[in-house]
This record gives sequence, C-alpha cells and structure tokens, in this order.
Amino acid sequence: MTMLRIDIREQQTQESDDMKNRIRHIATLAMFTLTSTFALANTTAGGEEQWQIVEEDQSSSSTTASTSTSSNQAAPKQTSSSKPASRSSSRSSSNSGFKIGMGLDQGLSIVGQINNTVNFAIGNDGIAADYIFSRGSFSGDVPFNWYAGVGGQIQRSDKFGPRVALGVELPFAKNWDGYAQLTPNLMFDNSDLKLGIGAGIGVRYSF
Repeated sequence: MTMLRIDIREQQTQESDDMKNRIRHIATLAMFTLTSTFALANTTAGGEEQWQIVEEDQSSSSTTASTSTSSNQAAPKQTSSSKPASRSSSRSSSNSGFKIGMGLDQGLSIVGQINNTVNFAIGNDGIAADYIFSRGSFSGDVPFNWYAGVGGQIQRSDKFGPRVALGVELPFAKNWDGYAQLTPNLMFDNSDLKLGIGAGIGVRYSF
C-alpha cells in the first residue's frame, strides 16, 4: 500500500514537471513570435519611409527634368523663328550671278558674265571669253570697280590667240551695270603672228 502511494506521487510529480516544461516551451515560443513580429514591423515601417523618400526624390528629379526639357524645347522655337527672316533677306538681296546684255567686242555682240568670274562675248566677228582673276575698287568717291583677266578669242577670219582684259565696271541701276575694257592680244593668222589691242564696251542685266 505504501509503495503504491509512492508511485502515484512520483507519477504526479513527473506529470507536473512535464506540464511546467510545456508551459516554458509555449512561453518561450510566444516571446520569440512577439519579438520577431515587432522587429518585422519596425523593418517594414523603415522600408516604407525609405520608399517614400525615394519616391519623393524621383518625383523631384522628374519635375526638374521635365522643366529643363520644356525650356530646351522652347529655345529652338525662338531661334527657328529668326532663321527664315535672315534667309529670305539674303535671297532677296542676292542674284543668280548671271549677267547678259549687248555690247561691242567681236563686232556687235551679245555680252555677259557668269558668277562674276567669266566674261564672254558672241558677235558678228567671232567669240571671246576672259577669266577674271582680280578685282578691286578705286580709292575715294570713284564709283567704278576695276578688274583684270586673261582669256582668248577666235575670229571669223581664221584668226585666234590669247588676250588680256583690263576694264572697269559701273553699276548704274538696280540689276544693271556697264563696262568698258581694253584687250591687248596676240593673234595667229595663218603663219603670221601679230600683236594688237582691242576694246570693248557693253551694258548687262543681272538675273
């Protein structure tokens, strides 16, 4: 009877110890869960604050970029509006560089100029062309401009040879000018070589 009581007490003592251990395990697990939840909540809150800061930085940078882009787009519009005016003014003040008119060079001739560098004459007595290699103006109030060129001529009487053109030009009206020149030349006539001097005068219209 005494042994039975001792066994029952030991069994009760062991059960109470087991219950205490279970309670300890449950309490430890509860504390760990609470601690983890609290730490996770703090981490999440800090991440949300960082995310909000990043979003604010991105929004401010995008606003700055859009402002700079709009200002850059507005600037070319102002410059582009001024370009057509300058182009139109330059076009209105310039011409094609081609002049044509009438004069006396190879007899009665059609005379002209190409790009301010080549003078030509096509007349009853032949054709001539000169390359203008130098131009200038006189000092003071002289309205003439001078030029010097070198070229050649072919006449109907089988004469041909090189020549030098020394002349002056005078613009006297809009798109109109007149010229006069002397043309020292060296002419080949069959087997003969003759040194001579010619002259020319004319009026031309610039297109």
